[in-house]
Amino acid sequence: MAEIFAFPAGTPAATRPGDGAGAPQHPVRPRGVPDDVWAAVESVRTMRRLDGVRYREIPVPSTLADFGIGVELESETPDQGESRLRLATGWIMMLYAHEPRIGWDSNWRCVAFARLPLEAGENDPLAPGMYWDGMCDYVGFAEPDTVSGTVTVTRNTAFGGLDEAPSSGCEMRVSWTPLDGTGPDGTMDAGAQVNSWAAFIRSTVRPEEDDCR
Repeated sequence: MAEIFAFPAGTPAATRPGDGAGAPQHPVRPRGVPDDVWAAVESVRTMRRLDGVRYREIPVPSTLADFGIGVELESETPDQGESRLRLATGWIMMLYAHEPRIGWDSNWRCVAFARLPLEAGENDPLAPGMYWDGMCDYVGFAEPDTVSGTVTVTRNTAFGGLDEAPSSGCEMRVSWTPLDGTGPDGTMDAGAQVNSWAAFIRSTVRPEEDDCR
């Protein structure tokens, strides 16, 4: 059965490593968890969180893998000249199987989802490719030729009592095999995987000059 380990429930954000306050909180390692999986848990627990991104643990469905780490992400910024916020959300799951699945070429596989804002002027046939290319610039530590997924452009039109202007958006579903050996002692650096997806989500609502922070 898959388990969720990252960001122990009930731990205040200010006491987590990388937030600059409080003592590190160490989750208890359950019996039977492989060394590689626990090293990945530690890499997520100790990673430095990106400014402007909210992180939250989420469960990993037990049908997907033997173990997993799930993190939900959200980033927003005021829309210039508008009273509304530009909001981007998503999640990433790092899945571990005792026996590598077909197409994984590894015990690990990352799956991720993002729901992103789309400007009216970007709602054209070029939008999916533009967002895909932008995403590929952020997904690091991935095995070559393993990144695959879909991009869906959506348009919502309100009816009835909802007095809202039509809005457009973009949804992405992506998976990739992470590089082994990027973490301590040759383990998989799951924290880097989380923050690569977090950086991409943040980049869709923040100015480019903020991406490095």
